[in-house]
Amino acid sequence: MVGPEGRTWVVGVISGVVGALVCGGVLIATGAVNQPTPVFVTKTASHAASGTTPGGDANAIGILGSVAPSVVGLSVNGSQGVASGSGVIVSTDGQDCYILTDSALFSTAGSSSQVQVLSYWGQQKAGLLVGTDPSGGIAVVRVVMGAPDPVDPAVPGSVADVQTGGTIYAVGSSGVAGQSNGSEFATGSIDDSMSYLQPVEGASGAMYSMLVADMSVDPSAYGGAVVDGSGALIGIANQVASQLAKPGFTYVTPIDTAMADMYAMIKAGGQAEVHPWLGILQATDISGPGAQELGVADAIEVESVAVASPASKAGIADNDVITAIAGHPAASVGALIAWLALAKPGEVVSVDWLHAGHRRQADITLGTQPATANPG
Repeated sequence: MVGPEGRTWVVGVISGVVGALVCGGVLIATGAVNQPTPVFVTKTASHAASGTTPGGDANAIGILGSVAPSVVGLSVNGSQGVASGSGVIVSTDGQDCYILTDSALFSTAGSSSQVQVLSYWGQQKAGLLVGTDPSGGIAVVRVVMGAPDPVDPAVPGSVADVQTGGTIYAVGSSGVAGQSNGSEFATGSIDDSMSYLQPVEGASGAMYSMLVADMSVDPSAYGGAVVDGSGALIGIANQVASQLAKPGFTYVTPIDTAMADMYAMIKAGGQAEVHPWLGILQATDISGPGAQELGVADAIEVESVAVASPASKAGIADNDVITAIAGHPAASVGALIAWLALAKPGEVVSVDWLHAGHRRQADITLGTQPATANPG
């Protein structure tokens, strides 16, 4: 991904309408839905959106009309009360639809949660919690949706393609069980000055690799979709992290991390993904003339490395410049986040970097993501 110089990221350690009981825009994977290399069939039709529509922005209206049918309202009734928010249908497996949402819905409601799902079209169904991953801020719900209403899964993108400063949109559901549905909508951008951000210490531990969106969303939109200008899903709006953000900002779980969590939970009966740990806490994309001076197309400048992390033990230090990872050019911090989402603890990865102008290379064994935001 080529973008402006000096973009700072925190890596955090670093369809159509179909018939009954079938979801449109089906997720195709090798063998089953829980495989790690999905291929998505792009939706071929969009639908008019209900609820609040953005005035004066033709692209925003089109985005809302395309994305809103993928967004559902969720009502969770548990031992500690009732919590409501949004979710995004992202894939199907036969008659089952899988929904990504914010894990805070279930930590708020408590144990023995009962889930009600309200589709964009007003259809209400009982959902089943597959699992939660508080460290990723993600929960997965399974539901069978069908006639008379079609269901359109969202089209996932990747944080590797995110341009800081580019326009993004948040789409949530304003509907709850027993009421008619509508859409919540917000416009903003991925913040291009994320140097203030550090891994977020939530009630259930640290959350890493979060994006920061320069926009405010309605509380009912937490768990809902955050999409780019093409309508591709790039993340899930996160409530707990956003409550710790500066006013006017919203934290977003990258879709790469969320999808990896979903596949792991489906495959392991609800057990959350164990996230890998490299140890780069904060970094900046280098491109254009800055990269050319280094003799590369793109690179990543390291701004902060965790003490005693795999990266630190290999000799990577603040102000070093990573030029390649696993034999591929280090295109951007977003690309690194996307790659880490599919990596596993214990995996050995080759890293090339510049230290004080000298080229270095090491094979680094990835660790396990720490449970706290201040690993020693």
